[in-house]
Amino acid sequence: MRMKSGICLAVFVGSVLLGGVSCAPGPAADPPVRLDDRVQLFVDDLLIERMDRVWRSLGRGGKVSENPLIRSDRPWEGYLILQPGSVIYSPEKKIFEMWYNTLARTGDTDIDQFVCYATSEDGIRWEKPELNHLEFRGSKANNIVLRWNNWNHSVILDPEDPDPARRYKMGYWQTRDRERCGIWAAFSPDGIRWTDYEKNPVVPCWATGDTFAVMRDPVSRQYWLYHKTNPGGPRKVSRLVSDDFIHWTDDRLVLEPDSHDRPGTEFYGLSAFPYGSQTLGLLWVFHTNIQTMDVQLVSSRDGVEWQRSVYRRPLIYLGYQRNEYSGKSFDSGMIWPITAPVVKDGMVWIYYSGFDNLHNAPSEDHTGEIGLARLRQDGFVSLDATAEGTVLTRPVQFSGSSLRVNARLLRREGDASEAPGEVTFNDSPNQEGYLKVEVQDAAGNPIPGYEADASRVAPAEGVYSKVFWEGKENLEELKDHTVRLKFILSRTRLYSFQIN
Repeated sequence: MRMKSGICLAVFVGSVLLGGVSCAPGPAADPPVRLDDRVQLFVDDLLIERMDRVWRSLGRGGKVSENPLIRSDRPWEGYLILQPGSVIYSPEKKIFEMWYNTLARTGDTDIDQFVCYATSEDGIRWEKPELNHLEFRGSKANNIVLRWNNWNHSVILDPEDPDPARRYKMGYWQTRDRERCGIWAAFSPDGIRWTDYEKNPVVPCWATGDTFAVMRDPVSRQYWLYHKTNPGGPRKVSRLVSDDFIHWTDDRLVLEPDSHDRPGTEFYGLSAFPYGSQTLGLLWVFHTNIQTMDVQLVSSRDGVEWQRSVYRRPLIYLGYQRNEYSGKSFDSGMIWPITAPVVKDGMVWIYYSGFDNLHNAPSEDHTGEIGLARLRQDGFVSLDATAEGTVLTRPVQFSGSSLRVNARLLRREGDASEAPGEVTFNDSPNQEGYLKVEVQDAAGNPIPGYEADASRVAPAEGVYSKVFWEGKENLEELKDHTVRLKFILSRTRLYSFQIN
């Protein structure tokens, strides 16, 4: 796997700042990390100089009790998949929108490989609207938006595009036209009526695999396409780059299994997405020896160099397998995650395809259905302490003035709740836990007025709590100064911080 070791992982390219932070290695001390106003996670060690009696924990992708949310229940639906498929919350429409594939099983002679559209007001209960767009068995009373799509599609909403007809962008895999086989681009004003790019494919079959996901980098404004490749070896992930969603260049390998992975491990795909000051990814980990697939968390500061998180444990576990007399969970064999999670109502919503069969099962045995796992906003990784522990950052600089933290108390032994809600940290240590923040100078000395004992954490608004100090409402006077932040926590999980 391509991965840099050590603390400094950010990359400068000219004067362009990638990932919201920067650092440059040197023989002596590194220069301070420059923070922008985005959320800073703890999924890697870039910001951390030292941790004492604090450990890093992987978030809990808790599956909702209503799973599976969407089943095959229409005449034009074979089995349902998100490969990776897409779910977007539209602030304009005030609904969740989903694009999913339905594939024919053996014997389904008139079911083409469709992309279908579903909507939801709460993200749990989904409707399949009659769009009156494409015909099936002589009727347009269906939710089909695209026909003859083979397996894979990835949709992004791009409200900044000056052409309203291109606000929704889709890349999809098309093999029916053998002379134009590959990744096709399509555009839509509403996510329902799609127009193919006239010179498709934008990536030919020979240059890619049949699993890919598209994102837009908020810093470079480029589109990044992560696709499966396996030239002469196990499946791995490469990246293509585009300025216009049509011309894709700079193909390079970015993730492949290494000696720390179990024998038979391959990477089937990568659902990458911007989050806070960096790029996160849901890595599709395929275990070829047993033909199962699960999801691991990876992170990057530049979209090319990736880190595996928290001992490579699954972020979403396969469902339980019951004995032969009772059947199986719908997601006990494979889990395929969507293009990008939805962040809403203080939670991260990760929709996925679930299968109770193995990868090499015959098509008549496929039973794909769609489920949902959720975790707390910013809750991919936390820094945890039971007894008092400390986290000291490297020297940092910032232009903001207000410090906010996303943290929660471990109120009792075995408390597994990750849901957002009002959290009030205590001003003094006691058995309920506490969080303090001290601001130090570059040499590690407390700055007068910003000592730990003077710090206070306001009640949470959503998932974020404001930090202030007695007589100091914010960090205004420390703008552009080189400082360190020291977090002191007990019986607390710390997910992120932000200075804006």
